[in-house]
Amino acid sequence: MMIACVLLAAVLVGAALQRITGMGLGLVAGPVLSVVLGPAAGVTVVNGLSVVNGANNAWSVRSRTDWRRFRFLAGGLLIGSVPAAFVVSAIDGPWLLVTVGSLVMVALAATTVRPERWHVSEHARLPMIVAGAAGGFMSTVVGIAAPAFTVYSRVTRWDYRDFVATLHPVIFVANSVSFILKMVFFGGVDVGGLPAWIWIVALVAIFVGAWFGDRLNDRMSSTGMRRLATFLAFVGAATLLVEGIVQLAG
Repeated sequence: MMIACVLLAAVLVGAALQRITGMGLGLVAGPVLSVVLGPAAGVTVVNGLSVVNGANNAWSVRSRTDWRRFRFLAGGLLIGSVPAAFVVSAIDGPWLLVTVGSLVMVALAATTVRPERWHVSEHARLPMIVAGAAGGFMSTVVGIAAPAFTVYSRVTRWDYRDFVATLHPVIFVANSVSFILKMVFFGGVDVGGLPAWIWIVALVAIFVGAWFGDRLNDRMSSTGMRRLATFLAFVGAATLLVEGIVQLAG
């Protein structure tokens, strides 16, 4: 019962934030489930739930999605995943965490403190592909892609509601690729012998959290959504940095 309550709360909050900002389920539920269920099972469960959550969100906002940008961002994401696989095998994990976390924090700080100095045309294709590649690289290396896309949304001045609507299917692609790779190339999915009722509870929490996210979304401005997303991106990057430092110190 304790596991069910913790799981419900973490996924509920994460799903609500995901609907509003485009990120949250992995940032909120990932660490919690890794502690409750163990690292391997926790990450795998979040990965699978993120596929369902991404599909639900993408379908709900499909009328507002910029499908042209989606194609370039998703294409770049797939491109960035390939070199990331080689980097992971060549560089120690802690140094990767420190490097990625530091780069994201610097990029976010630069675009937040002096935003007027950074501007990219919203129609330029290359920045879309680069942003997608950065997201794909981060997704493969550390399992978090959204902070890279948040930087792109800031430098293009993309209306945040439209950005989130397009980010949902992109994140769905990222998590689907990761989940399928685990299924195909790593001999199945290790969920630590989780009973079926835990999956049911988590799936219910996703849809309830998305419903709450919709209600909150109606009360927030695009500026408020951008600020919340930037904060979450900073938290995600700081988590990677701290985790890498702790591993190096240990």
